[in-house]
Amino acid sequence: MTVTKIFYHTDFENHIPTLNNPECANRTKNIMGLIQKENFPNIAIEEPEKIKKELIYAAHDKDFVDATINKFPENDEIYYLDQETPVSSGSKDATLRAAGAGIDAINSIIDGKSKNAFCIVRPPGHHACINKSMGFCVFNNVAIAAYYLINKYDYSNIAIVDFDVHHGNGTQDIFYNNKNVTYYSTHQYPLYPGTGDVDEVGCGNIFNIPLVSGTSSASYQKIFQEKIIEQLEIQQPDFLIISAGFDAHKDDPLANINLSNEDFVILTKKLKIIADKYCNGKILSMLEGGYDISALENAMIGHISGLQE
Repeated sequence: MTVTKIFYHTDFENHIPTLNNPECANRTKNIMGLIQKENFPNIAIEEPEKIKKELIYAAHDKDFVDATINKFPENDEIYYLDQETPVSSGSKDATLRAAGAGIDAINSIIDGKSKNAFCIVRPPGHHACINKSMGFCVFNNVAIAAYYLINKYDYSNIAIVDFDVHHGNGTQDIFYNNKNVTYYSTHQYPLYPGTGDVDEVGCGNIFNIPLVSGTSSASYQKIFQEKIIEQLEIQQPDFLIISAGFDAHKDDPLANINLSNEDFVILTKKLKIIADKYCNGKILSMLEGGYDISALENAMIGHISGLQE
């Protein structure tokens, strides 16, 4: 049985808790209770530490990081880093713990204390570019984690699979010419942020799979198998990172892809087979989008179930 570590902290509930925003505190507020209710056989829950900002510099411009950290308000003000990215007085600790969760999870996996990990974090990260916060994302959590694998542990064949319904333009931006990381993304297109066309290929390390509005479950699963799983078989990565956005769910209000709860279980199991085959099971998964609360909660539970197989 696979030991799965769940990284979560109540600080994530203090990121813009009073704002009527799709990326709201209720997205993760009840998830620990739901996980415990499921009585998974091999789960360990940990609170992540706040990241040292020097580790953020690996993925982001230093001046941008320093300036952003100084913009977090200390009172009841809501400050907008861009038009879709508000922060509040609780956002600094939440942001630093969100990025720190990936670091703690990697250390746990490398040290053999867990086989895989799911970081249930806010704010999300995959829209954050080298020198810009955007799309609810302050810093790019998965990119910071991938650079930690490269710089700390000398990994050079990392796969990032992003099944969020929005293209992870920030992750693509950060790794566009980095042969150590291969980025795969399925996403509705056109849709925010407007990137992710098939001709965006980096140095041969970017695989964008744009989906038309209304894509069905059956079509998606066929595309995922042919465009991502088969390419992962060619890549044979030595570490797998998942940008786990659940907003391709049929009930999500911000997009129009028709996946069910079971689809996310299937995707996770497929990726776990790849990890077991090539990565000794090593998977770091980090929460991105998902904005229907019930759909998100059920999809996260399904994701954890898939990681446990």
